[in-house]
Amino acid sequence: MSTRSSSSNSINHTKELAPLIPNIAPIQFLRQSSAMLDLPIRTTATAVLYYHRFNEFMSSKEKVINVDGTLTEEDALYQNDELLTTTCLQLACKATEVPRKVRDLVNVGYRYYHPKGTTLNVDENYFKMRSSLVTSELLLVRALGFDLEVELPFAYCLNVLRGLGSIRYFMTDETKRPSKKHHHTQKEVWKKMENDMEPEMSAIARLAWTYVWDSLCSPKIALTHSIPGIGLACLYLALRTAEVEMSMSMSEYVDMWGASENISVQAVRDVVTDLLDFYDHFPDITSPTIET
Repeated sequence: MSTRSSSSNSINHTKELAPLIPNIAPIQFLRQSSAMLDLPIRTTATAVLYYHRFNEFMSSKEKVINVDGTLTEEDALYQNDELLTTTCLQLACKATEVPRKVRDLVNVGYRYYHPKGTTLNVDENYFKMRSSLVTSELLLVRALGFDLEVELPFAYCLNVLRGLGSIRYFMTDETKRPSKKHHHTQKEVWKKMENDMEPEMSAIARLAWTYVWDSLCSPKIALTHSIPGIGLACLYLALRTAEVEMSMSMSEYVDMWGASENISVQAVRDVVTDLLDFYDHFPDITSPTIET
């Protein structure tokens, strides 16, 4: 697996294509089905980013119609949310080395998209869906440029919080690849936070964690901003939302914690602005309130 790299031109092109507001239903499926399958955070977030990247790829390519008037396989997958999201989930499980049975993935997808339908039996339809997953996975891998490595903002965000509060739980290097023997589920992380943090720091960690999750739901934020920039912005937003008395300005905060990653104040401000705009489009989500 190769490390993802992008030129400034490709990043600018992505900024033009990636929308701030996603198609929320597929994102909800990925998060809810991950909970049902007891998937770790890294796997779920990886699946979400695969979904964004495939949509970005399809938005940038010219639509092709076959001679017989049918869609190409890629366009057909692009228009089939059930198959696409299930494929993203399956590929994310493989990429993060969290094996799940294909049968379970198919059943979860079927029950979510057909809530009033009958139970999916192991019959011709079931095996047809399994076969479709094999083909769609190849299409997805090709669309991703065979680059399955995904960097996430969670570790960076919480490592900065560790530095701010000297939190015992984050004394280990969270940027390392998770052990094959054990993957932390979100419930385990929350439990550790509650047990090992001061109440105020635990609340900030929860806020920052939520903001990181929500930022990954937005194609624009997830695809056009740097990972350290997202992590730093989400933590800053959490600190301001919690009305923590900060002994430094935003510029000093970014200089202290973002200098090693060449993060500018404007980059952090852009992420915060995009995230606040994101919340404005979803009134059901509690938008953070910041004192100026």
